[in-house]
This record gives sequence, C-alpha cells and structure tokens, in this order.
Amino acid sequence: MGEERDDADRDKPTTSLSPSAEFPPLSAQDVEALRRFGEQWQVEAPVRALPVDPELPPSGPSAAHIRRPNERFRPDQPGELTATPAAEWPDTRLGRLTVRVRRVLLGPPLTTKAVLRERLRKLVALPVLSSDLLSSVAYGPEALLTVLVLAGSAALGLSLPMAAVLVVLMLAVGASYRQTVRAYPHGAGSYLVASDSIGPRAGVTAAVGLILDYVLTVAVSVSAGIAAITSAMPALAPLTVPLSLLIVAVLLTGNLRGIRAAGNIFAAPTYLFLGAIGATIVVGLAQAGARGFTVVQPPHVPPTEALGVLLVARAFASGATSMTGIEAVSNAVPALRPTEWRNARTVLTWMVSFLVLLFAGLILLIYLNGLVPRPGETMLSQLAHHTFPTDRGM
Repeated sequence: MGEERDDADRDKPTTSLSPSAEFPPLSAQDVEALRRFGEQWQVEAPVRALPVDPELPPSGPSAAHIRRPNERFRPDQPGELTATPAAEWPDTRLGRLTVRVRRVLLGPPLTTKAVLRERLRKLVALPVLSSDLLSSVAYGPEALLTVLVLAGSAALGLSLPMAAVLVVLMLAVGASYRQTVRAYPHGAGSYLVASDSIGPRAGVTAAVGLILDYVLTVAVSVSAGIAAITSAMPALAPLTVPLSLLIVAVLLTGNLRGIRAAGNIFAAPTYLFLGAIGATIVVGLAQAGARGFTVVQPPHVPPTEALGVLLVARAFASGATSMTGIEAVSNAVPALRPTEWRNARTVLTWMVSFLVLLFAGLILLIYLNGLVPRPGETMLSQLAHHTFPTDRGM
C-alpha cells in the first residue's frame, strides 16, 4: 500500500510558487516610487550584499561599490559604505580658518564607522572613567576631618571608625553597581535603574541629583587640584582662578576630541596620581612601622562646636564625597571593548579597590602623624611634606 501511495504522489503534477503567487503584485505607484529611488544610486558592479554593520566583512571581491551622487556616503571597502564627515570646507577665508582652529582643538571630524575604533581597553578605561572617583580621595578625607575638628582635636579620633563605615559603604555601592552592569549590559545609571525599579518620579529625582553632582564635582575637584598645586607652590596662589578656568577648558577640549583621545590624554596623569598617592602611603606606613605605629598627638585645637549627632552626620556626609563618580562605569558600558559588560565589571572592581586602599591609607596616615586641617595648606600637602621632608625654604 505504501508503494502505491508513493507512485500516486509521483504522478501528481508539481507546481512551484512564485513570489507573485505568495505576495500581491506592486501597484503602479509603488513601481514608480521604487524607480525614482533607484535613480538616486549608481551601481558600478553587480550587487551581492550591502552590510549596514561596519563590523561585517565584505561579501567578496566582486561586491558592490555603492555611492550616493551627493557624496554623503563613500565606499570604504568592497561591499561597505562609510559616512563622509559632516563638516565641509567653507568658501570664505574666515570660515576655513575657523574650521582649522576647530580641528586643532577638537581633532578631525569622525566618521560614523569611527565609533568602533573609539572603544576603550581596560587599561585606558580605568583612568578615564575613574579619574573623578580616584581624585576625590585628595579632598574627601580632608572634608571629613575639617568638620570633625570643629569639636576640637580630641574628636579627630572618630575619623578611624567613620572611615571604616565609609569603606563598607564603598564596597556595598561597588557591589551594587557590579550587579547593575550585569543587569543592564548596554549601560545604565541611577536614573534608568530607579525609573525601572521604582517609577518615573524616582528616576527624575535621581537625575536631578546627578546633574547637581556633576556640576559640583567639576567645581570641587578642580578647586581641590588647584589648592594642592598652590600648597606645593605658594607663588601661584594669586593665579588660583585663572588656573582653575584653564583646567576646566583643558578637560572640556580633551573630552570633545572623543573618548579614545580623552583616554590617551588623561591616562598618564591619572596613573601618575595613583603612583604618587600609593608611594606616599607605602612610605608613610613604613615610617610609622619603624616607630612602632605610635600615634603622634595632634596640636591642640579648641572646640568651636559641641560634638553631637548632627556634627558626626555632617562629617560622615563630607567624607562620603570620596565616592563621587562611582557610577561612571555603569553609564559607559558601551564605550568598552567587547565583551563590554564583563570588561566594565573588571574596571569597576579595580576602581573600587583603588578607592578603598587610597582612602583608608590616607585616613590612617593622617591619624598616625597627628595632622589637623589648617588654612593655606591641604591635608595631602601636609602629609606629603611629612612623609618626604624637604627644605621648605628652597
């Protein structure tokens, strides 16, 4: 019976369905629209593939070179298109001069495909994304001690337990952002996470806080950096404001040149800062160990405020400024090389580890050496001069 059915099936006429049988034919208006669209393109070879993803390889040596007559796109490789730079050379002399100046400051215009080359490797992403966070250890400990010293030099002993609580908070926030990076592999910060988890109002509240934080961070970080410079070189103190504006301009120009260019510009200073602070902590702990970790009594500072809950809370909040910028990695996940989320978590782990070591090391050294905040010189400068004594009169 089975053989008879097979013979009957073979005797049936076979038909092949054409596209016209599966889909309705195009109307005359559709055909005319396609014809007008096709007239805008020039095809110089048979078209086999037109990859829209720049990462896709060309389809072969005979792939098409397709270009628009208005030159908005140009063939980059066989079968691939690259958007031409948006900026064109003006006809006037002033316009051409403006373009040249802009290219000197901001670099040449980037094509659309350049986004693939702008991805950061981990060693470059670390200084770019953590420069805000790591630089905050230069003023975070001092902010904590400046509030505590209002209750007198005897209250400075609270800096160690408060620093321990802050370290636990740093680790908790870092672990939380590691989970955020894994849950949002395309990048997300407080705004998106709060909006998805709690609601739009919570997201807007987080966004407002971040905007204020970003603006204040620039002001505080730059001011702290200039204060460190003027502490080391007091002759530059009258130039505090011009130097601050110059630093802001340099940061702005560097970031506008693209994320990879910013990484190349800011990587060396960040690693130099890490090396300098790390050397200060290592040498300072070695010196403290040589004397048996004996605590040097700080100079007497009379209290101006009573030691209470509000003062301690204010000091804790001031010390928490050392965590400013810890969110940067979770926002910039797409800027890293593949696998993006995994590399972002690695960078975040390095960043939080450096933050904890630097913050805890500085607080401990300041306590062991009996240093107190004083006008005219930052705590970091005092610690550096104490660790590496030099002739201050030179």
